[in-house]
Amino acid sequence: ATYQSHSLLIGTDGSLWATAENSNGQLGIGNTDYQSFFVKVVDANVTDIAVGSSHSLFLKSDGSLWAMGRNNEGQLGTGDNDDRNSPVKVIPSGVTHIAAGYNHSLFIKSDGTLWAMGQNSEGQLGDGGTTSRNTPVQVVPGAVTGVTAGYSHSLFIKSDGSFWGMGNNGSGQLGTGDT
Repeated sequence: ATYQSHSLLIGTDGSLWATAENSNGQLGIGNTDYQSFFVKVVDANVTDIAVGSSHSLFLKSDGSLWAMGRNNEGQLGTGDNDDRNSPVKVIPSGVTHIAAGYNHSLFIKSDGTLWAMGQNSEGQLGDGGTTSRNTPVQVVPGAVTGVTAGYSHSLFIKSDGSFWGMGNNGSGQLGTGDT
């Protein structure tokens, strides 16, 4: 997965690898040094990855959500706004899907609830306001099966096949037929 200036990949053995820009610790290697080659971040059990502008998320096979990198808007969900240059566990279990936008993050739990954290200036968290959140906030109470995030908007699908969007729609990215 890539976003702007860093990349992550999952090895066939479930290992997590990262390369490129690391000024905010988004590679999770314990420092902020640029990497011109892929370096191993986690040895095994990584099942999904999501990359934001300067932050990264990964999901492990036990359903735990991990985050690293820039946290200026609370996009890591750690309850503060401190950057992390090593992976930090945000949710201990039960997470099934993850997504990262520019400065916001979303995840789905096994009960179908949708959660969001980070920048919310355009309503991209979908909580009805525009206040940024540095801890996860529940956005949808259930039946969510997929989620993705853009620069300042978010999209999700529910089990009934309905498609939902929130956040900036200046270019019609929500698909509502207007801007």
